[in-house]
Amino acid sequence: MENTRYKILLIEDNHLDQMAFKRCVDDNAIPYDCTITGSVSEAQRALACERFDIIIADHSLGDGTAFDILDLAKDTPMIVVTGQGDEETAVKFWKKGAYDYIIKDIEQNYLKTIPITVENTVNHKKAQMKLQLLSGAIMSTDDSVYITDMKGIIIFVNKAFCNTYGYKEQEIIGKNSAVLWIGKHQNENTRSVFQTRTVGSSWEVGFYHKRKDDSIFPVSLSRSTIKDSKGNEVAIVGVARDISERILIEDELRTENQNLKKRITKLEEKLGIEHSYSVPNA
Repeated sequence: MENTRYKILLIEDNHLDQMAFKRCVDDNAIPYDCTITGSVSEAQRALACERFDIIIADHSLGDGTAFDILDLAKDTPMIVVTGQGDEETAVKFWKKGAYDYIIKDIEQNYLKTIPITVENTVNHKKAQMKLQLLSGAIMSTDDSVYITDMKGIIIFVNKAFCNTYGYKEQEIIGKNSAVLWIGKHQNENTRSVFQTRTVGSSWEVGFYHKRKDDSIFPVSLSRSTIKDSKGNEVAIVGVARDISERILIEDELRTENQNLKKRITKLEEKLGIEHSYSVPNA
């Protein structure tokens, strides 16, 4: 367990249980800064004045229940503790937003589980925030992002993908990513793979993809594999960028250069000058 200090709000109306919790923290040198309240109203005042890393709340309180605390907790993760719990109640708390649920026992052995439960809850919250941040970044990027399983079935697309390819999310999820490809050459202008010049003199491979309406457009495409915690490949991420405008500019430059070459050649022939240089290709 990480040696990190957490600000804990304990909401417990039983004075003996308050003392037992405090003694457990002190005796085991658990790095908690504890604020202890005995009711929903006291907890409300505490939450209005301070921010906490974790809320630990007894189920039944003098002026309410832990469900009332969940309404006050907002983004603060909460662990519910009760002496009369059952699976149905636990499910209700999880659906309401509680991160975990601990059953009190007469010997107070439940106190031993609190540190690891707190650590797991904090890690869960961090992972959730990281996932939300990553999801927000992917959904807001201008590039088309799609994720497939290892069989090529599309399991995720972002907004840019839907806008570019013309699919609604529910229309494309579950389809094989092969629907995005044109396959073999359709004609000389829409071959499946081509080269395009990037900055300077370097080249990159481009591809032609197909929209829902069967219109074809060029993309630069990067793909990478997602692995699970055991190193097994579980999904593939594709990031496609529509390069129609860039290809158009390249074609215009190429045409302009060809025309320039022709004009120079005619001028040289007219003046009787031997051709001694060339115009670089676009």
